[in-house]
Amino acid sequence: MKRQFVVLVALSGALSLFGCGGPMQPEELARSIETLESTAAEGALLADHVAHDRSKSTFVRAHARELGETVEHEAEKLNDADAEAEPQGAVAPAKDRAIDLADEISAALGRIQTAPDDEAEGGVAEKELSALSEKAGRLAEGL
Repeated sequence: MKRQFVVLVALSGALSLFGCGGPMQPEELARSIETLESTAAEGALLADHVAHDRSKSTFVRAHARELGETVEHEAEKLNDADAEAEPQGAVAPAKDRAIDLADEISAALGRIQTAPDDEAEGGVAEKELSALSEKAGRLAEGL
């Protein structure tokens, strides 16, 4: 048992030395942006349900909160990532745009979470989240 623990600790130490760190790569950033894209698209669908009074307010609140937490987690990861040292220099500006997108997506999701019965707000949020999803898709494709 003790030997297994020692092997596990040694393996995790080796992985931390070789598998982590360094500047953010375009592929990593693209994956993170794709998460934002899909979350915004799912939020747009949820907002459409609000706009057409097709969901219970408790479901809308809970789901919008979950989506918002996903977006906030991605924003935190992006904020913590080192993109300045990336050799091509394309990652840092895209990372900053992705963080801005995350803020906008989070704000739109927050509005439907706060007012899950407001059909007009649902319509506005649906359009905004759809546009943000498309914007994120274009940003990810550009990497």
